[in-house]
Amino acid sequence: IVLENDLYRTGEQNEIDELFDSCTNLIVLDRLHNPTTGKADVVIPVGTFAEADGTMVNNEGRAQCFFQVYMPKNEHIRESWRWLSELNQLKSGETDKDPATPHQLMEQLVNEMPQFKGVENVMPSAGLRINDQKIPREPHRYSGRTAMLANQNVSEPKPPTDTDTPLSFTMEGFKGIPPAPLTPFFWSAGWNSGQSVNKFQTEIGGPLIGGDPGVRLFHNSNQNQPVYFNKIPAHFKRVSGEWLLIPLPHIFGSEELSMYTKGVAERSPRPYIAIGKKDAANLNVDEGEVLNVKIGPNEYHLPVQIKEELGQGTAGLPYNLKELTGIYWPAKGVLTKS
Repeated sequence: IVLENDLYRTGEQNEIDELFDSCTNLIVLDRLHNPTTGKADVVIPVGTFAEADGTMVNNEGRAQCFFQVYMPKNEHIRESWRWLSELNQLKSGETDKDPATPHQLMEQLVNEMPQFKGVENVMPSAGLRINDQKIPREPHRYSGRTAMLANQNVSEPKPPTDTDTPLSFTMEGFKGIPPAPLTPFFWSAGWNSGQSVNKFQTEIGGPLIGGDPGVRLFHNSNQNQPVYFNKIPAHFKRVSGEWLLIPLPHIFGSEELSMYTKGVAERSPRPYIAIGKKDAANLNVDEGEVLNVKIGPNEYHLPVQIKEELGQGTAGLPYNLKELTGIYWPAKGVLTKS
């Protein structure tokens, strides 16, 4: 089972191919088509961040919950944790059991893995109400709601029901300042939306009223402090006939999700191999000429770009272009003139 992860972006192509070839059945849960889903026996569609409820842990160890923005039109799209929960029920024969809510899921997680203790307090119970009201996701000036589906029916349909969270998919509900973790938007009379955040803070630039959302799962202590930067690699030494290939990130092209947007993809570079001036002279190639780049069993034919900042024995490839995935960085390669 591969969960929302294109393995070809993080591993060497032949090793990933060998892994998948050894699988009897490969189940992939993902939201976009990629080389990993192309290898799957079963593909299960899951919701994007905007179509899912969940919990994440940030770089300071703070667990925070996030909430679904809208209901997907396709009823078969749901959170990956919900699919896995249903598959587990099928496996155990408990298909008549009510599906778990996000809050219940966190409680189960802590029971199984005590190191996550505290995370069960992050996701509020779906039964939480303020003055017997849910918290609306939409501001009261949410214009055009009645016209959105007027092409289908002039009668406004009933909004979707959210059984997982204290939020509603409507404009109606509690109108005051909600608890900090449940704030769906910032709005205050007479303020632009961006500036209205001041009204939700204890002071300008200060913490949110009610405290910072989330729970710190671990804290710094004076004992057993990790030691950083104590494994500095040796100074690079060139090996004759071999190049150290390093990834060159690009604003357009290196980031996975944006490449699914046509306009961004058009701005991304074409595949190339970048080398320094001295290596270009030794290989007798000029800018734009083609080099054969051999990385393990894989071979690429790429035009040359000369970059003065690259030292002898090093070469650069655009990071994670679709045509250049399946490379484990940093890579070793051989360059020869085409």
